[in-house]
Amino acid sequence: MRRTWGAVVGVVGLITGVAGTFLPWLRSGTVVRNSYEVLAFRGFAGLDGTAGEVVRGVWVAITPLAVCCVVLWVLRLHRFAACVGLVFGTIAGTVAALAAVQGGNEGALVGITPTGPLVTLGGALLGVAGAITVLTAKSRTVIVSPGGAP
Repeated sequence: MRRTWGAVVGVVGLITGVAGTFLPWLRSGTVVRNSYEVLAFRGFAGLDGTAGEVVRGVWVAITPLAVCCVVLWVLRLHRFAACVGLVFGTIAGTVAALAAVQGGNEGALVGITPTGPLVTLGGALLGVAGAITVLTAKSRTVIVSPGGAP
């Protein structure tokens, strides 16, 4: 039962985390951009070349990673799904937390919009909580009678 609730919490976290990546992350005047549109500006942050491609590749892989995790949970491969969920939560949560603590520049022309990072961070935390719950749940044991037949 605990494993099932952990999987449900994990799936809700994954869906919330992915949804947060499509919410506003950056505000420039009256224009808001989601996290994928912000990746177009990685050259301005000094992340051009190989480093920028790695950042882009990892961030774009967040959604397929979440889908893979949900599919593993549907296939009842709970421990594998939980490990993938931990990877998702670590990557998405770290990036979202870094963006969230930089937010609050209401007077600036360009600033972080806290909506996307906070929703992504919440989803990542739920995903990690669900994964830890699944990994720490006791697995079912088969009781064998003394005669050898289950």
